[in-house]
Amino acid sequence: MIELKKLDNPEATRTYKFPGGETVTLTNVTHFLARESGTHRLQTADGRLHIVPAGWLHIEIVATAFTL
Repeated sequence: MIELKKLDNPEATRTYKFPGGETVTLTNVTHFLARESGTHRLQTADGRLHIVPAGWLHIEIVATAFTL
């Protein structure tokens, strides 16, 4: 079983930017896990689980503070 770390300060949004201009935005991120491969696993406040593959160039986070 993979265990995600609960964020002390949930993120309002987290936007991943990929080569070619593609973006992925997640809202209300509450849990997070970074894999050695660069893949991120996240959970949002609605209970949904997300996997963002390695290869992103930049992450933009809107939150009151960094947790990790």
